[in-house]
Amino acid sequence: MREIFPLFSRKLSHVCSLKPYKETKWLMPNGNPTGVYIYNCVAEQTVPVILSDPHIATWYSCGPTVYDSAHIGHASCYVKLDIIQRILKSFFNIKLVTAMGVTDIDDKIIKKGLEIKMDFRTVAKQYEHEFWLDMASLNVEKPMLVTRVSDHINTIENFVKKIIDSGLAYPTDDGSVYFDTSKYPSYGKLQKMQEFGEPSDDSKRNKMDFALWKGYKPGEPYWETSWGKGRPGWHIECSAMVSKVFGSQVDFHAGGIDLQFPHHENEEAQSCAYHNTRQWANYWIHVGHLNLKGDTKMSKSLQNTVSIPDLLETYSADTFRMACLMSNYRYTMEYSKEVMTTAEEVLNKFKFFLKDVYVYVNNSETGSADYNEKLLDALQKVEEKNQEYLTTDFDTASCVNSMLNLISTTHRIMKVNTSDYYPVPVILIAEYITNMLTRFGLKLQDASKDSISNSLVDTLVEFRHSVRLNALKSKDKELLNACDTVRNKLKSHKIQINDSSKTPSWVFVK
Repeated sequence: MREIFPLFSRKLSHVCSLKPYKETKWLMPNGNPTGVYIYNCVAEQTVPVILSDPHIATWYSCGPTVYDSAHIGHASCYVKLDIIQRILKSFFNIKLVTAMGVTDIDDKIIKKGLEIKMDFRTVAKQYEHEFWLDMASLNVEKPMLVTRVSDHINTIENFVKKIIDSGLAYPTDDGSVYFDTSKYPSYGKLQKMQEFGEPSDDSKRNKMDFALWKGYKPGEPYWETSWGKGRPGWHIECSAMVSKVFGSQVDFHAGGIDLQFPHHENEEAQSCAYHNTRQWANYWIHVGHLNLKGDTKMSKSLQNTVSIPDLLETYSADTFRMACLMSNYRYTMEYSKEVMTTAEEVLNKFKFFLKDVYVYVNNSETGSADYNEKLLDALQKVEEKNQEYLTTDFDTASCVNSMLNLISTTHRIMKVNTSDYYPVPVILIAEYITNMLTRFGLKLQDASKDSISNSLVDTLVEFRHSVRLNALKSKDKELLNACDTVRNKLKSHKIQINDSSKTPSWVFVK
């Protein structure tokens, strides 16, 4: 292994200790190490990301089943995957070719159409359109390729037929086709075997066999095949569509943690069977659930979901993304007022810092500029630390924390050492903070529904600041209370003031 990865031999020492059993389950790809390490559920540990081409990778995300509106549980998954994609592209110079599958024919879509007396295809188109609007409102980049099940029926049919011909699947009298798990020894690769499988069916040979094709039921849409009429099973869709666009192997395959078993397990099994290979997806990425306070899962069945438009009525897309950045993508994330308030406060700390830097650099009262080695050293250390954090399974929470420490250090020097003036290191730090946050997908834009111009707000804030300083000197409580009233009224108009002994700053907030 040291010969293959000379640059990373020290960092790979823990990977070399993979258990023999796990080595047979996850196969380390041949190719070029990227320097990135990611948790792999098959190996059950962090492993190196290795690509055939050092700068090109394929990525497939399981997309929505479009029978209803998306909620913020879905949003947290797609925002976190969007962050990881941005990191791979902008920090590690990897050209990602991204695809997402959309399930537009399914039991739930058919049921929804019957309930509202609308054709299932119209239902699917309506909710898919809404999904893309929601993703755009959260600044989630649209995948380069969108594959819809209804556009790939022939591909799916041929995929199923080849597995039948290989002897690893069998058709039944009702026109269904099942994957024969007893003939596939590697079944259970992604997760330890469960005591439960799909609902028992007299047509199935084994409890864990799963449907590749569902036989026709009266009143449902169907397609004719050589083994009977029916429609695709859920698991086969992604395998067939990914194979169509990416061939016999995909680098990254992503989705929510609830898809690890049985959906991704079944995808891996049927894809390996189709391609006659031992490993189909090299890296599975699973995102933890978004739970409500009290560890209650957010789901449509529990009727406790929050829609994406409702979220954006209270918080900005940047605030929600910051909450995602401050959590580990693999673990459960809590959605609560406390969590979102903390995320908003952190976001505002960065915004206020950037405004304070502008004021500091353009302050006409200061003397000549000088360098500050302490600040430059602090910046360099944070840059190095953050690169290491991102290398280690995309640890964005540690990145955010290190940047907060950096701006605290910078603020102290800017405000305490009033006789000194260090514009160059301060500007470099502000540029680094801005660059990092925008590369994570934050827009850092001040948006307001009101038609108040920035210059008018500037004038009002500066006037209040002058009055407040005079009131502090004269200890005029009445004037200070009036200043507080103005500050609170501005906040009700989504304008938050950060008072300072010199020049105040302000930002728009949700």
